[in-house]
Amino acid sequence: MPYILWIIVLVVMSGCSIVKTVPGKHEYRLVLPEVAVQPHSACRQSTLKLEPVLSADTFLDRYIYYVVNNIEQHRYTQSLWAQSPNSMIEQLIKQMLIEGRMFASVLDYRSNADTTWRYEVRLLEFMQYFNPDMSSYVKVSMDFVLIKNVGREVVDSQHFERLLPAKTADAKGGVMALNKALLDIMQESNVWLQQQCQRYEGVL
Repeated sequence: MPYILWIIVLVVMSGCSIVKTVPGKHEYRLVLPEVAVQPHSACRQSTLKLEPVLSADTFLDRYIYYVVNNIEQHRYTQSLWAQSPNSMIEQLIKQMLIEGRMFASVLDYRSNADTTWRYEVRLLEFMQYFNPDMSSYVKVSMDFVLIKNVGREVVDSQHFERLLPAKTADAKGGVMALNKALLDIMQESNVWLQQQCQRYEGVL
């Protein structure tokens, strides 16, 4: 009987030690640096409604995916997004537009208020890729469409894409590179927005 009890104690203790050594999952989020105010924005007198960011189902969950050999898609087992990339990107676009004071007001799709513009964004690619030598890079690809609310006229559309190397071939390195590529695209898209506003300045 004591022999059986000793075995049970060993099993329980080994089970506890295994649980304690399993690492917790890392959660990552996308962030913006401090946004510079644009005092001479041509959009300052107009209002904009940001539509829901559209994307493939891959970017609607919290898994962090990566691609090997260009065709094999996997996901990290010990790393997750704090929120889905789709959701975080929508929040960051709105944050950059508001804090930069580009428009008189920036509303989301839930608002019933009339606005000068509607802004549609599509997330096409947001992924880390591994090379045969196990170095990695990221690819971010997005479409932006500006629509004049009166008459629902498409003013212009633009496609932006960025490929950046990751400093480390792991989830953290991929997240940092994705964040930088996203920031580059958002800054470029804001310049493009300004150009569209200048075209219609004094007309709307």
